[in-house]
Amino acid sequence: MKDSATSNKKASMRTLEGRLAQLREVIRPARPLRIVDVGANPINTPSYVSLLQMGGAEIWGFEPDEGAFAALMENRQEGTHYVQEAVGKPGKAVFYPHLRSGLGSLLKVDAEAVAFLGHPGWSANQGDGVEIDVVALDDLDDQTLPRPDVLKIDIQGGEMDVFQHGRTKLSDAVAIITEARFARIYEGEALWADIDIELRSQGFALHKLMFVKSNAVANSQRGKMHNPRLRNQMLDGDVVYIRDPLTLPQWSDEQVKQLAIAAAGVFDSLDLTIWCMDELVRRGLLPEAAPTEFFDKLPKWLRAKGKPDIAARPQTI
Repeated sequence: MKDSATSNKKASMRTLEGRLAQLREVIRPARPLRIVDVGANPINTPSYVSLLQMGGAEIWGFEPDEGAFAALMENRQEGTHYVQEAVGKPGKAVFYPHLRSGLGSLLKVDAEAVAFLGHPGWSANQGDGVEIDVVALDDLDDQTLPRPDVLKIDIQGGEMDVFQHGRTKLSDAVAIITEARFARIYEGEALWADIDIELRSQGFALHKLMFVKSNAVANSQRGKMHNPRLRNQMLDGDVVYIRDPLTLPQWSDEQVKQLAIAAAGVFDSLDLTIWCMDELVRRGLLPEAAPTEFFDKLPKWLRAKGKPDIAARPQTI
């Protein structure tokens, strides 16, 4: 079974890489997709790995945790630039390491909040604070960090400071992938509603939830609760914002192209990729048949079987 799963995963990766190579060849972006990864701790394989490995993306990763940064440097790939810095509100701050590497933060764990969530150890296992310097995205020159196309961020509660002190650097970005919290873990952290308001004020619109993690709240029977239906408290998840599509006429050609690449190779929104290709057709930058040719090469299970296009039918609300 394990060999079969590994084989299927490799086949899927080859299919994705072939699709991305075809897309890049057709739309011809001027350069690789620029991704800034704030909180680049390599505890999970990043979604942009296929693009990176084929030379279709360039990564600028920021990670203050010493162990996580060492792991990044040990496995560094071509096209990556890593900086051992914390990003947010510029100045002095306190970084709190954690026994679980992914929970290190510039904020203290809220002991009462995580106790409700059934994870009192998250507070007990947070280390003593260490004073560090924090840099703002907007204070980084273009040599250190060119304006990105995509921001990927997961820094355990400090996302709002990055957004608010990165308005200029993010002004040309076409997508932001951020962790959003639905239930508090850290003292004073911004929750999803706050982040949504901030990103909309910067010209982004909500596109999709990549996933949502939920768990059972603390109760007398929690230790016996293994069925997913008993994990009902939304905790957090990755959320994708894109530049407001209603402002499309103001986008540069390169922004349209880079969003098409990001949608296909970073956050798996092929409908958005084709929307971008349609716009490139309207601008005279792609042949009219390009979107159809791209779609017809997608896996068969993604295509309707003899059903009429719902977009062609009258819609009711």
